[in-house]
Amino acid sequence: MNSKIDQFDQKILSLLQQDARMSHAEIGRQVHLSQPAVSERIRRLESSGVIRGYRAEVDPKAFGYQMTAMIRISTQQGRPYTQYVTQSPEIIDCYTVTGEDGCVMKVLATDVEHLQRLINQLNAFGSTSTAIVLTTHVNGKVITPPSV
Repeated sequence: MNSKIDQFDQKILSLLQQDARMSHAEIGRQVHLSQPAVSERIRRLESSGVIRGYRAEVDPKAFGYQMTAMIRISTQQGRPYTQYVTQSPEIIDCYTVTGEDGCVMKVLATDVEHLQRLINQLNAFGSTSTAIVLTTHVNGKVITPPSV
């Protein structure tokens, strides 16, 4: 754990992860600090890069996406996929990983046909393997210090 993050910072970070729109005064009430002290701590956490940003969580169905899938690509050397995945709005997460697969990505699709078109396009970068997400058990979990 970063030694510059104390118990107050941890509580502030936990509250902001649960509700980024919570006022500094309300955070102060919950962590027993003044509003100016909370504001200063948040400013420091932002400037040091601990807090990387704020954003709204949007339901993909609002844009017509009815399904989520995980696609793995066994990449072939000389076939870079980075530009494609950064420009494709359906690909919402992409990770370079160890093992047989070069990357794992989370994609959104409006239907099975849309998913098939995405898979066909990704096949240009290597062999793909797809799993359709049936249920999400954990999403956007609050990040806390390790328990070890």
